[in-house]
Amino acid sequence: MVEAAAHLLIESGPSAITHRRVAEAAGVPLGSANYFFPSRAQLYAFAVEAAEASRVRAATEFARGLPREHRSPAATADLLIRTWYAPHVDHDVVRARLEPMIDALHSPELRRIMNDSRPALVAALETALERSGYPQFADVELVALLLDSALTYANSIHSEDAYALATDALARLLTLIAPLSSGGASAGNSLGD
Repeated sequence: MVEAAAHLLIESGPSAITHRRVAEAAGVPLGSANYFFPSRAQLYAFAVEAAEASRVRAATEFARGLPREHRSPAATADLLIRTWYAPHVDHDVVRARLEPMIDALHSPELRRIMNDSRPALVAALETALERSGYPQFADVELVALLLDSALTYANSIHSEDAYALATDALARLLTLIAPLSSGGASAGNSLGD
């Protein structure tokens, strides 16, 4: 049931986490969901915890699977967004991924879950940066902050494509730091393994 709840949270957002929908997704009787999770708050906490575990696994696997090559700032920015908001990222990332994450931060218990997963997610960003030709980027936490804030800003101004706006903002940051990394990042040059 927890995995079904996590999947619903990732795919449909917080409003999908109801006893009825989780029971249906898990293929169990409604009474089972009510028995194991007497309140929606408990059900939601388990969904957030499982969703964050899934996010960490997917982000780590995605970053480690990237071939080592110099990438342009724009290509690297896209990969960083896909790493940070794993396992499912598309142009609806604000509604589907960022809003549930922000919603979770309003609860002390859920905030702890989110904070516990953050170091592993930042490490995945660091891996993606290194594999894209930015091995000396010292403040990876800044990248995470920029990702969340760029998407939040784009959403607040009702941007048609928050994903594109966040990609552009992050690419601009990477362009500024490219001279600091070993040789900068120009597309198409192989780093080797």
